Amino acid sequence: MTPLWCLHGNLQQPEVWSELTQTLQVESPTLQIRWINLWETLEDDCWAWANTFCETVRRADGQHYLLGYSLGGRLGWHALITQPELWTGAVIVSADVGVASRARKEECLHRDRTWATRFLTEPWDSLLAEWDTLPVFCGCPCCIFRPEATFDRQKIAHAFVAYSKGRMDDLTNRLRSLSVPMTYVSGSDDRRYCQLGQTLQRQIPTLTHLEIKDAGHRVPWEQSRVFSTLFIKALAL
Repeated sequence: MTPLWCLHGNLQQPEVWSELTQTLQVESPTLQIRWINLWETLEDDCWAWANTFCETVRRADGQHYLLGYSLGGRLGWHALITQPELWTGAVIVSADVGVASRARKEECLHRDRTWATRFLTEPWDSLLAEWDTLPVFCGCPCCIFRPEATFDRQKIAHAFVAYSKGRMDDLTNRLRSLSVPMTYVSGSDDRRYCQLGQTLQRQIPTLTHLEIKDAGHRVPWEQSRVFSTLFIKALAL
């Protein structure tokens, strides 16, 4: 058996992986694709989440692969570090590895606490519209339907604070010690994360950076066909 554990991003639901799942079931029928619902597996911090998640993975047989996007990618880094022996390979998309500067941490935590408060109180549609104009999304519209009824605002607020980069360690050194083959994917328009991918490739011997043209932060949905092809090649499926 070959389980693939898929971790979605913030303000997404596990169903965002449905198109990729359909492709992979044709191209790599031995894969057992498992979507993890981050809203139903909330913990108090990234390490606590990773510990619980890895115990879930350990109970399943097979060679385990990991796919994580953005917030799911940040949690995925923690899972790889927590129990590296579990993993055969990983693809991480548009995900930060944390910051070392105390001042930067405080800035990130303040920003995320502000977003958390706003998601508890402000109108949904206007919040999403503002969220989608953040520079990280490179001006690309969101192609995923996100009705308010499918989310729990309390859980969104909790995730913003519990998993804030302001509460993360800089994971670079810990990732450098891993033997797990990792592929880091970024969109060519997302210069910040392309630069991060290039840096990680230089610093981490087992990590390869792939840059997908004509995509921003949401690579798996902005260039879905290209991403699925590169994903299969990256994991040699």
